[in-house]
Amino acid sequence: MIIGIFVSLLTLFPFGLNSTASEITDQQMLDVFPPTVAATEKSQRGNTLISLDYTPSTSLWAEGLDERQVFHAQIQHDQNENNSFTLRIGKGGQVYSLRGPFGESVPPSCTGEGPSRSPWNDEVWQFVTVCSKYNGLKAIQKSGDVPESTLEAITAIPYKSTFFIHNSGAYVPDSRTINNLYCPMLAASQTNDKRGYRSLTWGLVPQVRTIHRSPVLYYNQVRDIGNGIIELTWVVHNFSPRDDIVFDFLNAPWGGTRHTSLPYHAISSPDNTLKPRDAFFPDTKPGGTISLRKTGGWKIASASKDEDSASLALVFGRDKHLEEQQAKAERGEPYSQRGGGVLRDFLAHYPQLYNGIWKDWETRPENSFRNYDVIEMIPNLTLRPGESIWYRSFLVVNQRNDAAALAQSLVKDVDYGLLRFSTTDTPRVPVYLVDNRVVETAAAGTQPAVHLFSRPVPGSHPVFLLEDTQTGHEIISTDLYRFVPSEPLALHLSQEHPKSNYYSNARGYSLDKHHCRWKRLLGFGLIAQPNGNGSQLLSTALPKNVFPTPDTTHLDLWSAAIE
Repeated sequence: MIIGIFVSLLTLFPFGLNSTASEITDQQMLDVFPPTVAATEKSQRGNTLISLDYTPSTSLWAEGLDERQVFHAQIQHDQNENNSFTLRIGKGGQVYSLRGPFGESVPPSCTGEGPSRSPWNDEVWQFVTVCSKYNGLKAIQKSGDVPESTLEAITAIPYKSTFFIHNSGAYVPDSRTINNLYCPMLAASQTNDKRGYRSLTWGLVPQVRTIHRSPVLYYNQVRDIGNGIIELTWVVHNFSPRDDIVFDFLNAPWGGTRHTSLPYHAISSPDNTLKPRDAFFPDTKPGGTISLRKTGGWKIASASKDEDSASLALVFGRDKHLEEQQAKAERGEPYSQRGGGVLRDFLAHYPQLYNGIWKDWETRPENSFRNYDVIEMIPNLTLRPGESIWYRSFLVVNQRNDAAALAQSLVKDVDYGLLRFSTTDTPRVPVYLVDNRVVETAAAGTQPAVHLFSRPVPGSHPVFLLEDTQTGHEIISTDLYRFVPSEPLALHLSQEHPKSNYYSNARGYSLDKHHCRWKRLLGFGLIAQPNGNGSQLLSTALPKNVFPTPDTTHLDLWSAAIE
């Protein structure tokens, strides 16, 4: 039985027989990342161990949090006392823990109780996308006149109108409904060299009661380069069927450090000399921004001011493709970058709370307050429907002088841009059905029900395997909200308003009441019928109890033809 499926798969996928069918599929789904450029000498790489087995860490988190609820994978780098680290990846694909010689560098997720509780969702390393056009009441008012009665109606509903999408998870409304809701993981695999970990997650609007649908897939890759260098790469895909859902404010990444572990911050100037953070961000405007071109492309946080102090550097680059991207835009060619990127770097709640209830921050328990230095890298990129973009940056664990030298050398390797996947070069993924259920392995001679593309090729839409947890019934669908309770909303926005089409069809979604297990991505189908033979509609190829009747959110797609 297993040999039969492997023979079929190996005609499509170049992986060895020591991989399972699901591992082969996940590896193929996750093969979207541009090649790594940064490298270290073999003698400087140290040892890397990746584990999916949870063991308690010694990190202190906010009172009442259980790290087992977020843990997915661990990357351990062993080399020397200055650059060894343990990094942990959460169930949403986020980096939620990074321990080094400085102790735990990620904040304790001490964000309060009830509606403000957000365990390992905000204060982590992650990508964030924002759709400015539909982001909150101000966006509606900015586009046209809105009667007071309409504003009151929108404000009164229990659903939020903010439209940004986390690469981690959702805010927890209260302890009685859900303990956590992390971005569903749809595929995961080690890299072939066993020095990195890849995952694919569906990005969530972090407000569990929302009027928006998320059309964002986050591909996440964390690699141990050696010598304390951690490479972070994201590929982000927008699969919205609407042409007006454009994400134009991004964080690549959003993250930061634990103030008690790394209290001393400096930013590189264009000549790579380090200056204190307040030289760039004065106390009068600590949460301001600075152009990346006015920096050297990296910053550092340290345990002390000593040159040999334990440190963590972030390498964010200097807009290496800015002029090239702007020239493409002028010529009417595809582009992703509109203008120069900026950096925000500040101590959360400073100076207000640090001059008040947190003035004893150096001696109080590190998990008793927010304890968060925020880093927000804002690339001026645009993610349009049907497009994929990528961004790569670096973290460096080392003593201050060595971390600074390594960070400076990595600025040229920070990279980003549009990604295009050709239908010619993209593998086809078989989908097998046995007794009307999707299976990972099938008996020898079993024919796939359909084939799908493994990557988001032009004109495609993702197809998912979902389970109704109330009944155990599995379906194949394009609608990730299929088993999320929703209701139509009467927002009463005038037809003359520029955004009336979007809001007149609004529904309220209750993710905290979902009864769905988002099992995995099956592949990508084509929206329009392709040329040639061999492609078929999913509604024709699949049984109705597996592929429900298509509608406005559950789309009928064309399969990938096999030559």
